[in-house]
Amino acid sequence: MQFYGVDWLATVAGLTGVYLLGSQKRYGFLVMMVASSSWFTVGVIINSLPLMLGSVVFFALHLRGWFKWSRDAKTEAQV
Repeated sequence: MQFYGVDWLATVAGLTGVYLLGSQKRYGFLVMMVASSSWFTVGVIINSLPLMLGSVVFFALHLRGWFKWSRDAKTEAQV
């Protein structure tokens, strides 16, 4: 089956995103959203509903993390 490199993009983005988040870099969430979008695309290619649904949930969680990090940083700056 041909994934057109999307599987590699998903893997590299996922590993990079985890590394960035572990280094307390906020933009790790954006990289993880790329990974989730890529895994969603793989799910579409292989017609896997669980992979597509899981990717949507992970994307939403990473989006929440992005906004929460921003909100928390503003709160700390005001203290």
